[in-house]
Amino acid sequence: MPALKRNNEVVDDQSTNVQPTQAQEASQKSSGRILIVEDEKDYRDVLTERLESEGFTVLKAENGQLALNLMKNTDVDLILLDMLMPQMDGTTFFYHLKNTLKKDIPVIILTNFTEMAYPQGVTDFVVKANASLDEVVEKIKNNLPVKK
Repeated sequence: MPALKRNNEVVDDQSTNVQPTQAQEASQKSSGRILIVEDEKDYRDVLTERLESEGFTVLKAENGQLALNLMKNTDVDLILLDMLMPQMDGTTFFYHLKNTLKKDIPVIILTNFTEMAYPQGVTDFVVKANASLDEVVEKIKNNLPVKK
C-alpha cells in the first residue's frame, strides 16, 4: 500500500502511530486563567501567544498597579509576576494581593536575577534569560490548582 501524507509528513499506513483527533487534542489542552504581570511588552506577548496555544485564557497587565486594579474584580488561577516594573513592582503587588485583597493564588515570579530575595509565599520562580517557554508552561501546569 502507498504511504500517506499528513501535515507534509510521509506516514506509513501500516504505522501504529495514531494521530489524535481535534476533539482529543482539545481535551488534552490545558485550561485556566493566567494573569501575566510583565512590563516588557515583547516577552508578555510571546508568553500570551504560547499560553493561549496551550488552551489557557490569558489576562495581561504591564505593571503591578494595573494588575491590582484588575484583581479587585477578576479571578484567575495563577499569576506570572515580574519583579521590576514601573509604578508598582512585583513585591508591592504581591503584598497587596495577599494582605489587602486576601487572595490565595499561586504566583510564579518572572525575573532575570538568579540571586534575589522573593516574598514569602511565592509558589515558584523562572529566570527569564535561562528558561524556555516549554519550561514556563510546565511550571504553570505543575502549579495550577486542581479544579473541583
